[in-house]
Amino acid sequence: MTTSTSTAGNAAATAAVGYRVWVKKITDLPFHELDSDELTRMCYLSWVAAVEFAEALRVAERIHGDHKGLQDMIAGELQTSNLAFDDYRRSGDHHEFLAHFLGKDGQLEKLEAELGEFAAEYLRECRALDDETRAMSVFSREEELPGIFTRFLEAPAENWQTPALAAYRYYLEQHIFLDSDEGGHAELIGDLTVDERVEPFYHARFRLYRCVPAFVQSGAYDTEA
Repeated sequence: MTTSTSTAGNAAATAAVGYRVWVKKITDLPFHELDSDELTRMCYLSWVAAVEFAEALRVAERIHGDHKGLQDMIAGELQTSNLAFDDYRRSGDHHEFLAHFLGKDGQLEKLEAELGEFAAEYLRECRALDDETRAMSVFSREEELPGIFTRFLEAPAENWQTPALAAYRYYLEQHIFLDSDEGGHAELIGDLTVDERVEPFYHARFRLYRCVPAFVQSGAYDTEA
């Protein structure tokens, strides 16, 4: 049962001092300074975030299973073939795409060892949220992530040269298109409720990125608990 009449489309009016503060903190991170190693870290963190997203989307389906727009969005996110790059040509959840290329590039196990603590904390904090909040975080992400992903792409072009990063760049570009295009995912679920209860999610997302050296060196986390 929802407790607010605000929607993803007008969430700014009700949450300008809540979760959007953390969205701004994320978009203000210096993505343009990321080197290849840091982009690889971001690829791993995006895989972690995509694993949680798939979980939260399935939670949203349980709560709002009769919503046509949500069902159409799910068809483009879970067990879908709309990501096709290099030798990845199969149906799956979107996190499987990133895992394929990180594993193929020999990075996944290494990054798990280096960053697994950060990943585990993020997953723990997201999974601790109640089901309605996790569902709302999905609806909010479809509106907010295209702008955040656009910032990711500001990293210098010469730093995306590994096979995994070429696939990651494609992944980001496709998600910007899928979410923000006319009739895209954000529009399909724009009438579903989003309110300030998603603030802990965005706080957790901001904290997830504190293992990226360029972000820490920027001072973004100097006052972060």
